[in-house]
Amino acid sequence: MRAQIIDDISELRELRIAGSIQFVERADGSVGGLHFVCPCGCGNESYLPLRGTGHSHEWDWDGNWDAPTLTPSIFNTGMPCRWHGWLRAGEWQSC
Repeated sequence: MRAQIIDDISELRELRIAGSIQFVERADGSVGGLHFVCPCGCGNESYLPLRGTGHSHEWDWDGNWDAPTLTPSIFNTGMPCRWHGWLRAGEWQSC
């Protein structure tokens, strides 16, 4: 499933398109994380902090704004669906 990049968090919440993402900027303008709607279709939202934000769990981002890749895999243990997979070259891939 292709990740749809959304510019405004309110669009993310209104549309609830599975796999949609929004880059979240820090005060200094750098990207601090990725807010997303679960790609499984459950409609739940989550947030992934990127490396260097000081969180205990962080993801590496390849810097590609149009087709992002994150590592390691994403495991939504806090969501009822418990979706597990990857975001690679802008595509959500389930395990």
